[in-house]
Amino acid sequence: MSHSIRPCPTLNRREFLRLAGIAGSAAVVASCTPGSSATQPPPTGNAEEPQPTDTPSSQAPAAEQITLSWWNQFFTPLCQELFPQIIQEFESQHPNIKVEYELSGGPPGGGEYIEVLLARIAAGNPPDTCTLWTPPSEFGARGALMAIDELMAGAAKAKPDAFYEKPLKSCQWKGKTYGLPASAGAGCIFFNKGLFEEKGISTKREDFPTTWEGLFDLCRKLTTVENGEVTLAGFVPWAQSWLRPVYAQNNGGQIFSADEGVYKINSSNNVEMLEHWLKYLDELYGGDIEAFNLISNWGGDVYPEGAFQLGKAAIDASGAWAPTDAQIPFEWEIAKFPVGPRGEKSHTGFWPNWWAMPKGVKFVNEAFLLTEHFCTDGWVYWYINGTMDTPAWKNIPPDIFCKAVEKTYGTERAIDFHKFFTEYLNDAAEMWTSPIENFANDTLGQTIDEVLHKAKTPEEALANAQELCQTKLQETLESL
Repeated sequence: MSHSIRPCPTLNRREFLRLAGIAGSAAVVASCTPGSSATQPPPTGNAEEPQPTDTPSSQAPAAEQITLSWWNQFFTPLCQELFPQIIQEFESQHPNIKVEYELSGGPPGGGEYIEVLLARIAAGNPPDTCTLWTPPSEFGARGALMAIDELMAGAAKAKPDAFYEKPLKSCQWKGKTYGLPASAGAGCIFFNKGLFEEKGISTKREDFPTTWEGLFDLCRKLTTVENGEVTLAGFVPWAQSWLRPVYAQNNGGQIFSADEGVYKINSSNNVEMLEHWLKYLDELYGGDIEAFNLISNWGGDVYPEGAFQLGKAAIDASGAWAPTDAQIPFEWEIAKFPVGPRGEKSHTGFWPNWWAMPKGVKFVNEAFLLTEHFCTDGWVYWYINGTMDTPAWKNIPPDIFCKAVEKTYGTERAIDFHKFFTEYLNDAAEMWTSPIENFANDTLGQTIDEVLHKAKTPEEALANAQELCQTKLQETLESL
């Protein structure tokens, strides 16, 4: 993928979540203080946090020039063009603050980003703010980030109710907030209008099926089999792994509940979901997952290397960034995700960029001002002038839209997309909230693979995944 803000193109989602595993394996590193032993127990999220003061900084008077450090993994030409402009605007608003940063794809001096970041936190010399592609909830649970709730309460723009509920929840653990979401690119259905028209199917968004069974019936009409091989698939519901929590909630289920601190993988709702996916495989796609996987890249999203652009799938799922990133070479339309038999309404997912303040930052208030700027006005600037990666901040001007979308698709469609995705985020599913996000994602992937290979029934596979994930979660929390 060529998305300039999400972890692509250098990382796919599995690689992205692998970085979360580095955070888990390095938790003991984050627990060390200067001169301490790595065998000491790590700090918890309940440790005393630095508190804001009446002056702009906990260290320097207002008139004194200070320098903040910002760490990130951005590197594309668009990032190198726009982020300096965002920083320049921040510095013009706060003339006593200078921001030091690189846009080279990693931490200053090189190395594995998360590993180096946690080492610096452990040594008591962290950057003042950092951008994460791993959920702040995970780092917050391990005590590596500063809780910012009191700062948000007094903020001019970054108050808790100024963000979409579920994207902000991905920054929280046990009632505390450990970062802010800048983007919250919502997911949705994409469909190929030309292939629909060839089959005499309406291409109007409002006519797209709203239920799982309706979508399955549509896919039966779209799917083409020649000489026993699928030459065109309607939709492959298991293809986009980041949307699993969305499909679960669209059938009234859940993968993980942060409020309860428990996994709910083996619910009857989720069993029904996998049974429905098997119906696609068995009744539409020949029943043999290995043979089906040889036909095309079903997990390629709507990008050039995926089945959708290759003309092998009439329908796929992606996110709000796709209209500016994927360069789809044919006419297409978007729609909301259909709802399962136990679902009440359509929910979407989101793929954020997060900003956070590591534990031990020197200039607390100024670092928060920078974090706030990036996740409010700064991201609005990015959204208008860069990629259509929807802001997680709700208080955006009502008349804005992404200029890149306008350039390609016209003003009317740019406004329509903006309205669609910003409204859909009000119905986002809970996701990115577990301290063992990487482990659970890998476990679910293996579970679904077992079901599609007919090695286990959905009930057996999900029961095993539930036990593995809940046990791992308890072990992780007990070690903190």
